[in-house]
This record gives sequence, structure tokens and C-alpha cells, in this order.
Amino acid sequence: MIILGIDPGYAIVGYGALRFERGQYRAIGFGAITTEAGMDFSARLQYIYDRSEEHTSELQSPIDI
Repeated sequence: MIILGIDPGYAIVGYGALRFERGQYRAIGFGAITTEAGMDFSARLQYIYDRSEEHTSELQSPIDI
């Protein structure tokens, strides 16, 4: 099972992913999606959405939130 944690924001969005197998957790990815100061709000949200989609598709497994 893969667990995805998200620290929401509209300027910086943090994320981390863990894999749980055989009673143990292992970090498989983490980071932050950052947007530029002064960016139009709707463009900022679209950028965050697009980067989030890229990161979650890299996990290539079902995600439990």
C-alpha cells in the first residue's frame, strides 16, 4: 500500500509518500511544489494540479489518502 501525505498551500505544497509492506514503512518520495511570487491565482492552482498529477502518476500504484 502507498500512503500519500499532502501539506496544502497555494504558494508551496509539500508532499510525502510512504510504502507499507510486510509491517514496515519506507519513504518512496517527498518534496515541494513551489510557485513563483506574483503568479496569477488560477494559473498557480493549475500549475500545482499539473505537478501533483505528475508526481502521483510516478508512484504507479493505488494510493490511499
